Amino acid sequence: MRGYLQSIETMGLVDGPGTRTIFFMQGCPLRCAYCHNPDAIRLQGGREITPAEVLEIARRYRSYYGEDGGVTFSGGEPLLQGEFLHKSLELLKQEGYNTCIDTSGIGNRAFFPDIFPLVDTLIIDVKAFDQESFANLTLTKGFGEYLDFLASLENYGFQGQVWARHVMVPGWTDNEQSMRDFVRILRPICHRIDRIEILPYHTAGVEKYRKLGMSYRLEGVEPMDKDRAKELEIYANKVFAEDLQQERKKAQARSEEKYKILRDRQVVSKQEQAEMFASLRELPLLREVAEGDVEAVLDEIILSNIKAGDYIFRTGDAPDLMYLIYQGEMKIFYNTIDGEEQIFYIYRDGDFVGGLNLLVETPYRYVGQALTDCRIIAIPKATFDKYFYDSSVVLRSVLTKSFERIRWAEELIQRLATSNASMKTAGLLLKLVKRIGVETEEGIRLELSMNREELGNYSGLRRETITRKLGQFKDLGYIDLVGNKVIIVKDLEALEAYVL
Repeated sequence: MRGYLQSIETMGLVDGPGTRTIFFMQGCPLRCAYCHNPDAIRLQGGREITPAEVLEIARRYRSYYGEDGGVTFSGGEPLLQGEFLHKSLELLKQEGYNTCIDTSGIGNRAFFPDIFPLVDTLIIDVKAFDQESFANLTLTKGFGEYLDFLASLENYGFQGQVWARHVMVPGWTDNEQSMRDFVRILRPICHRIDRIEILPYHTAGVEKYRKLGMSYRLEGVEPMDKDRAKELEIYANKVFAEDLQQERKKAQARSEEKYKILRDRQVVSKQEQAEMFASLRELPLLREVAEGDVEAVLDEIILSNIKAGDYIFRTGDAPDLMYLIYQGEMKIFYNTIDGEEQIFYIYRDGDFVGGLNLLVETPYRYVGQALTDCRIIAIPKATFDKYFYDSSVVLRSVLTKSFERIRWAEELIQRLATSNASMKTAGLLLKLVKRIGVETEEGIRLELSMNREELGNYSGLRRETITRKLGQFKDLGYIDLVGNKVIIVKDLEALEAYVL
């Protein structure tokens, strides 16, 4: 595994927190008019280096990093060399280095889920604020891809801080409206923004173009006035702070509306509340509530009736409630980049979701929707902190459930990575057998709450494919189909042979 470097800076002070070693990567898919490293545009060239050599160089300068410093990958565009970047970050994080990427957000997306969980600071270069300006500046049509990158960043696993930068060119974006547009672009990741910076355009790279025999598209444009750039940077930060405040108010309003909706659907009968709670006391999550606190907890939790198809939580919802299913089924899913629905989990009676969100105070990353009519217990964060937080039993329950979901996710990834539709379908049926299978004289009965399309979304197949495979399995005698909602598994060993 080798990467290509344009250069290395060993005592960098501006490309990430603290003192850093900066690896400037070769290759960039953009052709920015103000690029001052035209010699880094080609992917091939420069110095070849391995991830192990990156680690060795970082080790030499570790004593200078202090608490905040570390290693930065810049460019060029480091995401273009996705596999090399992933392997380098993996080695660095194994030894505890602080990591940073300076990026335009356009690169080899196949490696994004591997790369971004390993990044502490992301320096995002915001080139332009609309499709036309982006195309004129970069000579590419990647603006939509860039917006999608921002919107999907946390779905790739990024949990760090963001520095947002913009190179200001006189006559292009040196005005207050552009700064408002700059802030608007950042809204999907506003809660991760640590700083907003304006970099004044300069002409230091013009001589490189002459030496390389390349034309310079901003020939004659004067450098950006630094004082004016600073004024607009201050203005952008002011707009951002005001925008963030408005977003918080909107989030609070959404939270209050969510509470209102749940309260409006609340189970009315006190006796019914008490009966539900009494049965749920058998679960480890609620078993630890002291008898003297039961009335107080009943006054604070929300016991709601949710209709099939209604949303219980959405991506980005604040971690102010966790949910426990008393009756019914809900699905947890995520809408993929191409608009498809990927179902991750199906939760049933006694399951809960959101405990980890409350513990680490991170927004919900997925969507929760009722598959059937449900009765849901919503536990506010304040109630959780007061009555559950210090319970070792409750914390073990949350950790156990999180571990189960990790194992389930690993198996899901393995299942989705399998190219054979028969294996995917068999794997799905085996999971359903474990989850909801009931032994009968006919075979193992699966009472489904999902339709064929949802089964496909759960297994990584299209509706037509899952329908066809179920029909084939029926013809082979492995299963029997009773209408659209019941599957009888008649030959478990045959299904296991596909995946075990």
